[in-house]
Amino acid sequence: MDTAPEVIQLESGPAISIRAQVPLGELPSFFAEAFHELAACGAAQIAGPPFAIYHSFDPARIDVEAVMPVRVPIAPVGRVQPVSLTGGPAVQVRHVGPYDQVGSAYQSIERWMTDHQRAKAGAFREVYLTEPTVPAAEHITLVIQPLAA
Repeated sequence: MDTAPEVIQLESGPAISIRAQVPLGELPSFFAEAFHELAACGAAQIAGPPFAIYHSFDPARIDVEAVMPVRVPIAPVGRVQPVSLTGGPAVQVRHVGPYDQVGSAYQSIERWMTDHQRAKAGAFREVYLTEPTVPAAEHITLVIQPLAA
C-alpha cells in the first residue's frame, strides 16, 4: 500500500556510506553487510534511519550506496566513507509491504513528476523505517526523489 506523493524538504548534513556495483540478486546480502558495517562505524553518532541511494539500476549491475546519516562527520574506515547529504525539495511516497512490491511507489512518483512538470535533482532514495526481521507485509519504506528547485 502506498501513500499519495507529497513534497518534503530534505535536510543536508553529514553521513557515512558504502557504495558498490551489485547484481540484483546480491542486494539483500550487500545491504545486510553494509548496514552492519556502517552501524558499527557510526555507533552513537547515527542520526537517522538507514537508506539506499540508487545511482543507476540495471538488473545485471546496480550502482547503489548504503547510507546512514550521522551527527558529526566521521573519518573513513575501510569501505566506509564520509559523504555530505544535499538538502532541498523532494517528493516522497510511503510504501507499506514487501520490498519486491516497492515499484508501485516509483511509478507513482514518476507520474506525479510528469503531472507537476518537475525535474529530478539526484538519485532516488529508499529509507528503511523497519528492521528486516519485521514481517514483509509490515515493511515501511520511504521512496524519495530529490527535485530540482
